[in-house]
Amino acid sequence: MKLRSLFFGTLCMLMLGVSFTSCSDDDDDSKKNDEGSKVELPENRVYILNEGSYQKNNAGITYYDPDKRNNVIDDIFYKQNEAKLGDTGQDMIKYNNNIYVSMYGSKYVCKLNEACVEQARYSFTDEQGQPRYMAAEDGKLYVTLSSGNVARLDANTLTFEKMVAVGQNPEHIIEEDGKLYLVNSGFGYDNRLSIIDIKTFDTAEHVEIFQNPDRILEANDKIFIQGYGGPYPDYDYTVAIYDKENKTYKKIGPGTLMAEYNDVVYVIYSETDYNTNTSNHTLYSYNAKTNKKEETSFLQMPEELKTRIFYMLSINPENGDFYVGTTDYNTNGDIYRFKKDGTFIEKFESGGVSPRAAVFID
Repeated sequence: MKLRSLFFGTLCMLMLGVSFTSCSDDDDDSKKNDEGSKVELPENRVYILNEGSYQKNNAGITYYDPDKRNNVIDDIFYKQNEAKLGDTGQDMIKYNNNIYVSMYGSKYVCKLNEACVEQARYSFTDEQGQPRYMAAEDGKLYVTLSSGNVARLDANTLTFEKMVAVGQNPEHIIEEDGKLYLVNSGFGYDNRLSIIDIKTFDTAEHVEIFQNPDRILEANDKIFIQGYGGPYPDYDYTVAIYDKENKTYKKIGPGTLMAEYNDVVYVIYSETDYNTNTSNHTLYSYNAKTNKKEETSFLQMPEELKTRIFYMLSINPENGDFYVGTTDYNTNGDIYRFKKDGTFIEKFESGGVSPRAAVFID
């Protein structure tokens, strides 16, 4: 299961920097943005961001070929750029034929092409804060910062443009109907959802929700929020639907990870014993079109996975395949891949510590 194929070959032909992404209106599916690649890559690709260990400078990106079992390139960022990614990989997204990575410990965001060759970088000052999560829209990259701000950068050049103050320790951020929605964890004590109009990008509206929110996503024009419900150790791991019209929320259950595919939100609730590094998991889904919750597990997990610590849940937006990342916080994690119907496909090593995000190039 740990077979590696390094795919080293001749330098890839220069290609036009356009390919499919759900975030752009002028894409061309026939080309890949691979200029400068030292590695020959097939059309379909999965990239896994490994967070690494804090202050160990061991974050990395692993390449996986979904069409050929166990073909993996560990730390493809290093192979392409001859430099380490840095300290604490926080987030990774795809936008307009490029990949964007935020590095919390190293305090920068970078833009990569579809072969993981770096194109641009912006390093944040101590005053600006450390980057957390990202969203992109209309040629702009929005980044939540530990300083309590959201930064706007030009998505092409990564030139810094402006910051807007939000709440304490803002976390995940999304764009929906011309507005940015983000949650403020406040290190366990903030309880606000912040809303910013993209056109003006000057002030934030704040709506009180529950304490210590962490994740946010959209499904069928509905906003789903997952968080801890309070400071440590008073966690209840709330998952809720936010009503944009009434500015209220409704809890639908507990959860520690969630992801969306085809307007269905998939939730994993893990109870972990960190003395033994084992977990128990409850899986359910919520259909945002019918507003119905399905209590049946959406994954047919192999026995060995049932007690592992889950760190990532990502879904390929093209075919609905699930990718579950596991961690022990010290050694390389594993990725378990499932079909859309929950059937287990295969397991492969993530190539780094604590896999936390995935990007799919199809």
